[in-house]
Amino acid sequence: MQVRVAIALLRSRQARTALVVLAAFALCIPVLVAAGVVGLFSHEAEAACEGVGGGVVETPAGGGAISSGLYAAPLQLHPGRWYEVGATQYGGPGDPTSGDYGSIPSAGESFLPAHPDSFAELSVLDSNPANGGTFTFADANALSQLAYLTQLRVRSGRREAILSKRDTGYGQGPGQFIADGQPYRLDVWWQAAQPLGITKSAVQVQIAPRTGTGATLQALPESSEAGGSVGTRICESAEGAGSIPLPLTAGTQTKILPSGLAAAGEEAPRPVKQMVAAGNRLFGASYLYGGAHGPSLDTRQPAYDCSSAVSYVLHGGGALGTSAVDSTALESYGAAGPGRYVTIYANSAHTFMYVAGLRFDTVEAPAYDSGPNSGKPGPRWRVSGSVPSWASWVVRHPPGP
Repeated sequence: MQVRVAIALLRSRQARTALVVLAAFALCIPVLVAAGVVGLFSHEAEAACEGVGGGVVETPAGGGAISSGLYAAPLQLHPGRWYEVGATQYGGPGDPTSGDYGSIPSAGESFLPAHPDSFAELSVLDSNPANGGTFTFADANALSQLAYLTQLRVRSGRREAILSKRDTGYGQGPGQFIADGQPYRLDVWWQAAQPLGITKSAVQVQIAPRTGTGATLQALPESSEAGGSVGTRICESAEGAGSIPLPLTAGTQTKILPSGLAAAGEEAPRPVKQMVAAGNRLFGASYLYGGAHGPSLDTRQPAYDCSSAVSYVLHGGGALGTSAVDSTALESYGAAGPGRYVTIYANSAHTFMYVAGLRFDTVEAPAYDSGPNSGKPGPRWRVSGSVPSWASWVVRHPPGP
């Protein structure tokens, strides 16, 4: 049912009663359909994680004799294709000399600790120009001089992330290759490299697809929207708190990013940060009535409804078990009233939640979302000046102080 129609109907007491009866009568049908669709997508996700559904991985020409000042040919990435290349890690406690700032000429993007989903394009030059002058954007040519903020899908084993180019670097120099003869073509910022298990490793890379819809499995935001700071891994069988980089912002409140993802407050409690990370992990999941009711909340599903999405976020923060509950059950969840950081709004037809000031909801109506996810389906972070008032809500919060 479209949101605007639902809003109009829910304002009528008689219509609300009729809807509850009809929902109870029809519940078995959508749940069965949901189970079939979820099973289908789960199979596809499993295939992708096993390397079956990820497409053919091309192995470009490796190293060779130095010619024209190069020790390997620059790699031209073609959309839709995967390539195996070498990747290294830089920055952080193990590499303090690298500094915290990328070469991207944008003050809002250059501080890499605020953008952990960063990589540097390396060079295949046979000598480092910085030794005799200045290393420039044009000198970093291992991936044919990708534009800044170009996004790559980087796959390392069963883990995957979306990384953005914010830096350039010389790399390792001639003769430094991974085991299959591929040169190092990208340096991954340590906050993204460690969750991916990258040290000096073979990885698979692909230009991130521009879907813009977020409505299908593995869908990603448009690159114009994705100035945010999070890559998302989809192939983990268990979704721990650290399964994606979590951007942080000053204070305790959760903030929306231009990408539609969220940054958690640095001073917020750990469970709150875990809930923000869980909400971010659902970016790209589609809406399906009855979706994700049944599978364990330990695993990410391709489709959710309002209550299973709220359940997933609560579970991420340790405030709910492994089984999703419906919106009626959330009317009696936890304790009455708003919480200090987390508040749930529920009735028999719908539910949503606030996590440290930012709403997480499946309602996509522009009247109730003025943020970057406005009009986009599925469970997402939403922005509005007040709590949606198109129905009455039971207000609850997780147990505890």
